[in-house]
Amino acid sequence: MTDSGLKKNFVYTVIGMATPVIVALATIPIYLHHIGEERYGVLSIVWLLLGYFGFLDMGLSRASANALARLRDAPDEARSRVFSSSLYLNLGLGVVGGALIYFAGGYLFRTQFNLTDDLWAELARGMPWVAAMLPLALASGVGFGALESRERFLAVNLLQMTGSAAGQVVPALCAVFISPSLEWVIPAAFLIRLLTTVQVFWHLSRVDRLRLTRYDRGHGQSLFKYGAWVSVTNIVGPILTSLDQFVIGSKLGPAAVSHYSVPMNLTTRVQIIAAALSRAAFPRLSRYAKEDALDLAERSIRALAYLFGAACIGALFLVEPFLALWISPSFGQVATPVAHILLLGAWINGLAFVALSLLQGQGRPDLAAKIHLLELLPFIGLLWFLIDRFGLPGAAAAWTLRVGVDALLMFQLSGLRWRRLWTLLPAGLLLVAVHLVVGRWSLGLLPAVAAGTGAAVLVIVVGLVVDRSLRTVLLGLVNRFRRAA
Repeated sequence: MTDSGLKKNFVYTVIGMATPVIVALATIPIYLHHIGEERYGVLSIVWLLLGYFGFLDMGLSRASANALARLRDAPDEARSRVFSSSLYLNLGLGVVGGALIYFAGGYLFRTQFNLTDDLWAELARGMPWVAAMLPLALASGVGFGALESRERFLAVNLLQMTGSAAGQVVPALCAVFISPSLEWVIPAAFLIRLLTTVQVFWHLSRVDRLRLTRYDRGHGQSLFKYGAWVSVTNIVGPILTSLDQFVIGSKLGPAAVSHYSVPMNLTTRVQIIAAALSRAAFPRLSRYAKEDALDLAERSIRALAYLFGAACIGALFLVEPFLALWISPSFGQVATPVAHILLLGAWINGLAFVALSLLQGQGRPDLAAKIHLLELLPFIGLLWFLIDRFGLPGAAAAWTLRVGVDALLMFQLSGLRWRRLWTLLPAGLLLVAVHLVVGRWSLGLLPAVAAGTGAAVLVIVVGLVVDRSLRTVLLGLVNRFRRAA
């Protein structure tokens, strides 16, 4: 991770992934106040529906990014055939998925959600716009993949940030100044998605000489085969992350789900750091030869162990006073032990993100998908047993154990060399030590901030001692963040 270009891409991606979260926190109260809880609930389900149907991408965005990165110096004609084949496939799948959303989604809302006649009429007029958003989303995914293959992460993240922010702000403004009706709010969201898609392809035309050609059957089959395995990971991964909440609801009741889902959601937000690094490294992990890719992945994991470890250790101190302030002290008392266990798993899982990108970048997405499929049934059994014995902390322990095994398998199958990863051990031991200590007393907000900051600094210092290359990485990142700010 000593390459300055990769550090820039990492910084851009962190900012790009964090900004939509901040914008969402700011706009949710506006939606609730102006369109009401019932309309906002329907709108939330609409976005969930679009997200679920996003699986129809079939991993083609990732597949095209991988293929185009490998063809970085190939003739324009070869790159254009890959790009066009992926785009045609995604557009076709998007049209099919849009039709399914329109008919099946409309039937689901009409028969299962007890909507009032007026609210159903609003949604019915908005459903064609919802259906039309899916082809746009899948097409823009291919465009983003092509930009990432050229490592245009500044452009990618600016486009995604502005598109995501506008997609939340403009419909909210529409609700405030025009009408709170969904027949206005949903088309406003569609308009932003359309403009974002146009911007993606306009920018792509400025930085790459790709052009639309006929569909290439050979490239299409190759992309689909690669993407199908990525799609398995994209489908099974969220199931493995959300399955515990269904089991908790079944065994402990819905109130227990809230005490688990809130710390789980906070944990996944912390993983932005790891997700950003693995995404920024993916084009190079695809383009580099095996030895160079391994070297990059190992350096990235060593740096991530301490940079991400500092965030996780700080969160161990802050989570209880934050939950007490944000929700209630009683909620924080129940959810904090769960969050502490999940943060250990989040750190381990974050390191595995890089190994996953290495496997997919080197053309073996099948291995990652098979790992996730093999984990499914044992995880259910482990969940059932540990929830029976220990309740919510047992569920958190089951998830942490599962991601620990997942990381070990990813590291082994991707060919990472353990002798070059020994520096992960001090970071892991510090996390475990803090986890054991921090649960013994409760701190107020200011003492927790002070203790968390001190512990995070200690992690970085230890990292600089055991892994001297981290110094270059850290100084480079500080400079990049300052320039970006």
